[in-house]
Amino acid sequence: MRRVRSRGLPPSEEIVKIAFQRLGYQEDLNPNYVRKNFNQILYQFWQETLNVLEEFEEQVYKKAIPEELKANFEQEFKEAQTITDKTNFFEGFFVLFERLYPIFREIFLSISQSRKTRGGKDFELQLGILFEMAGFPYQKLRRTSRVDFMMPNDEFFQHNPTASVIVSAKRTLRERWREVVEELYEMRCPNIFLATADEKISQEKVKRICRDYRIHLVVWDHIKAENFPREPLVIDYSELASQRLPLIESYWK
Repeated sequence: MRRVRSRGLPPSEEIVKIAFQRLGYQEDLNPNYVRKNFNQILYQFWQETLNVLEEFEEQVYKKAIPEELKANFEQEFKEAQTITDKTNFFEGFFVLFERLYPIFREIFLSISQSRKTRGGKDFELQLGILFEMAGFPYQKLRRTSRVDFMMPNDEFFQHNPTASVIVSAKRTLRERWREVVEELYEMRCPNIFLATADEKISQEKVKRICRDYRIHLVVWDHIKAENFPREPLVIDYSELASQRLPLIESYWK
């Protein structure tokens, strides 16, 4: 599958860039416009990135996977061809499918896992682009703790953690969310935001993340309005970009 993906599946950075261009947005958008429309832009960005990825996957996989299978299981294909010639196509196909089924299963598991990994990376890239366009300074950190964006930067955090902001991006809250919130909690910062694209969030997860760990959960505007209107530690992207970050931003200058 690594060879398959190397035959035309672009990296996350390129996928995200293509999606942004397709939406017709320019990198020099007015920062105030981005802040006021943060949720709408991010949601469109998120959806279009998935569309672009699916298009590239279809183009690459439908040709490269059969070619790789044929190159790596030549004997199985020859046997299936012999059976087809003696009986019919279905019998040959049935034998080939039966013998390669474990491989097919691994292929689709690989595709699924790759999507999860890419989805998280893509979401992080999308957030970063919009933070830049909105004029929010941040530093990308490479450390053991699960921090994607330190605002305004790590040096400021070391001197004044109470006026700093930590934003972590998590595409879904279905996997490893406990590890993420525990790592974030250890940062001992009062302004920690866990941003997600997940639209199926249980009340139990909200309780653990927001109440037990004192972490703000950032969700789509419609998810906040429909599911968590009375939960103060669950905020939507509009509030994050137009109210919360601008309020704390005043301490950075």
